[in-house]
Amino acid sequence: MEFILLICIFVIALYFIVSKKNYKTKNGIVKKDEIIKKYEDDLTTILQNCKSQNQKIEQKKLFLQKCNSELSRNIFFTEKEAIQIIKRLSKL
Repeated sequence: MEFILLICIFVIALYFIVSKKNYKTKNGIVKKDEIIKKYEDDLTTILQNCKSQNQKIEQKKLFLQKCNSELSRNIFFTEKEAIQIIKRLSKL
């Protein structure tokens, strides 16, 4: 009987410990800015690693296609926002 009581107390204590964890969520605007900044940083890195102009153009094209695909599936961005981001990245 004491064993069952100890198990019940343990389960209740575990429940309270787990339920008190604070999960920090990011604001949607902050998350958008982080995603855009990451794309800009990645593109800058890719362009710096390319030696010829033709290679830069090809790598930039592939990267923009990848970004467009990801943004079209991202819940944070509307279609218009995705287009603006792609235009912004294409000017880098």
